[in-house]
This record gives sequence, structure tokens and C-alpha cells, in this order.
Amino acid sequence: MSFIGNFAAAQSAKQIGKFNSQLLYQQAQLARKKAEVNRQVYENIDRKRLVKSQESAFDFLYVRALRSGAEVREGTTPYFALLEAKINQAEDLAIADYNSQTAYYDGLNEASLLQSRGIGEMFKGQMTARAENIKGVGSLLAFANTEGAFG
Repeated sequence: MSFIGNFAAAQSAKQIGKFNSQLLYQQAQLARKKAEVNRQVYENIDRKRLVKSQESAFDFLYVRALRSGAEVREGTTPYFALLEAKINQAEDLAIADYNSQTAYYDGLNEASLLQSRGIGEMFKGQMTARAENIKGVGSLLAFANTEGAFG
């Protein structure tokens, strides 16, 4: 009568696979949403704050150059110092943009992997259920063929 246990195990395997699949799908959705929120926070807050900070730092440097009495015109050392500061700020902003974009894609990739794992869990549950059903049918046939099983 072990076939009853096999059939019960098959149903359990299906349900566990379904539950795990749904759980991982929800985690994938959460990871996607988190990546999107982080992207929006960078675009709407962090990037603006960085640009504002850079502008303030450049203004301070420019006023300092003017206060020194040096003439700030093309081809002079103060001009080159300010130009280098602008180039460095542009590089910093490009790096921050790149890091934000990379983090966004990493979040999406993580979500895709979670969702794939969920599909795998569903498949694993179905395969386990199939195996248990086959074992149950085999056990049922063996039980029916034994002497005195039905009489």
C-alpha cells in the first residue's frame, strides 16, 4: 500500500514546486522594482546633488583664482587649472552615471536569474511528481498482482 504515499508525495512535490516558483517570481519582481527605484533615486536626487556640489566647488575655485589677482583668460595657468577642474568633474559625473547604469543592469540580471531559478523549481517539482506517480502506479500494480490482494 505504499502507492498511497507515492501519490501523496507526488501532489506534495507539485505544490512545493509551485510555491517555490511563485516565491522566486515575487523575489524577481521585487529585485526589478528595487533596481528601478535605485535608478530613479540616482537620477532625481544623487545626480542632481553631485552636479550642484561640482558647480559649487568650481565657483569656489574660480573666485579663488580671481581673488589671487591672476587673470583668468585662455592660455593662462588659472584658465588651465579651471579647465582641468571641469574635466575632472565631467569624468566623475560620467563614472557616477556608469556606476548607476551598471547597478541597474545588475539588478535586472539578478531578477532574471531569480525568475529562471523559479522556473527550475517548478520543473523540479513536476519531475519529482512524475517519478512519484510512476512509483505509485508500479506499487499499485505490484499490490494488485500479489496473491490474495483481492480476495
